Amino acid sequence: MAIAATEAHWARIPPDLAERLGPRVGRVADALYTLLEASDSLQMNRVIGLGHRGRASEAGVDEIIARYRAAGIARFSVLMSPGPQAKPIERWLLRRGFTRHSGHALLVRDLRVVLPRTTAAVKVIRATPADRATIVRILAASFGMPASRRSWSLAAAASRETEHFLALLGATPIGVGALRVAGELAWLGAGATLTRWRRRGAHRAVILARLRRPRALGCRTAWVETGIPERGRPGSSRRNLLRLGFEEACLKPAFVWRVR
Repeated sequence: MAIAATEAHWARIPPDLAERLGPRVGRVADALYTLLEASDSLQMNRVIGLGHRGRASEAGVDEIIARYRAAGIARFSVLMSPGPQAKPIERWLLRRGFTRHSGHALLVRDLRVVLPRTTAAVKVIRATPADRATIVRILAASFGMPASRRSWSLAAAASRETEHFLALLGATPIGVGALRVAGELAWLGAGATLTRWRRRGAHRAVILARLRRPRALGCRTAWVETGIPERGRPGSSRRNLLRLGFEEACLKPAFVWRVR
């Protein structure tokens, strides 16, 4: 689900922006790699899914490195996947000079378990096409997305596979969250609340709205990735998810390669 969603997201880059940024997406064995020639971002230059179907190999790791090196990328990350190949892959990466970094925690929730009621004064609505600019504005302000990629963000917000939910305080949009459904699985992502409106229950309310929707559609499980807890860094997103019934399934560390 994550690999298909990532491919779909990158396929939505507008042609004029693609000419300037030099995006590439490809497969090596069971891994998906993405790279942006004009960016040093580890989120843009990243490998996911390596070994998730048991098809990873040392030769495959070498091929991935070669592709980033040939594109002139100074650094990229490999976000680990759970599975029997995780330990061997970690050894292969470390032998090739990768360094371990904080990654993501995978949280899951059984949607058959009753959901709590919303208690906040915040109202949550399903976004419409007219709300796309508002969605992008909130995400850009919350995550520091560069203005140069706004057209890509607008194109992504138009995806039919993704639903967005807006949190409103009165008539003011203050938060957003995305939802994708595939069979019995539901993915939650892109959750953000504008800084000045935090601590009003918007994040919790948007999570609940994104759980009720797939539950009504017959989904059995919801999943989300959030940052691995670190001392000194805010963890309110994770706390809200755990309070609403999510449980940690595994940790997915990241390994970073830098050109030498």
